Amino acid sequence: MLEEINIQVIVTGVVGIITTIASGWTSWFFTKKKYYSEVDSTLIKNMQDSLAFYTQLSDDNKQRLDETLKRNDLLEEEIRQLRQQVFELMNTICTDMSCALRKKQTKAKTQNKKDA
Repeated sequence: MLEEINIQVIVTGVVGIITTIASGWTSWFFTKKKYYSEVDSTLIKNMQDSLAFYTQLSDDNKQRLDETLKRNDLLEEEIRQLRQQVFELMNTICTDMSCALRKKQTKAKTQNKKDA
C-alpha cells in the first residue's frame, strides 16, 4: 500500500510537471505573436510621433525662413531708398558748395575789375 501511495505521488508529481511545462510552452507559443505584434505597433507609433515632430519642426523652420526673407526684402528696399537719399543730398551739397564757390569767384573777379 505504501508503494501504491508512493507511485501515485510520483505519478501525480510527474503529471503535474509535464502539464506545467506543456501549459507554459503553449502560453509562450501563443503570446509570442501577441508580444511581437505589440512591439511592432509600439515601434510604428513611435515612428509616427517622430515623423509628426520633424514635420512640425520643418514647417516651423520654413515659416521662420519665409519671415526672414520678407524682412530681408524690406530692409534691402530701405537701404536702396537711403542710398538714393544720400546721393540726392550729396548732389545738393555739391551744387550748393559749387554755387558758393562760384559766388566767391564772381565777387573776386568783380573786385579785381574794380581795382583794375
